[in-house]
Amino acid sequence: MYLTYPEFQSVLPNSVSNDVFEQLLPNAEIQIDTVTNYFYGMPDSHVLDDDVVSEYKWLKARAGAFKRAIALTIDYMDRNSVVDSSDLNNGSYSSIEIGRTTLQSANGGGSSSTSSGFAVPDEVLSLLGRFGMRYGGVASV
Repeated sequence: MYLTYPEFQSVLPNSVSNDVFEQLLPNAEIQIDTVTNYFYGMPDSHVLDDDVVSEYKWLKARAGAFKRAIALTIDYMDRNSVVDSSDLNNGSYSSIEIGRTTLQSANGGGSSSTSSGFAVPDEVLSLLGRFGMRYGGVASV
């Protein structure tokens, strides 16, 4: 588990309840692991808990950005009733909200997606990219 509910609350106070957080956390972690190619999730790789307490400010900042990315993804999933990329692809909802912009299907059944095709808001992709955690390789062959 990358994020605790108190850590989530420090990023987005009063955004979602503890129950909603617990329900969405595993899906948010999968989405973040996918777009970062398991930056913190692979054996013998970076260790999030070590970076959080590191003496190097850039490692602390990177770990903080990673935790913020998960928090923002949970909030995005909750606000848009999305739990994974299939929800985006299947058009299971009729509108999407990013920042102050809302796109809504004229017929109420259209599909929307983020630029990545994952259930991760574009702001999170920018945040992760700033700290070198975005995966730029081929997703599948």
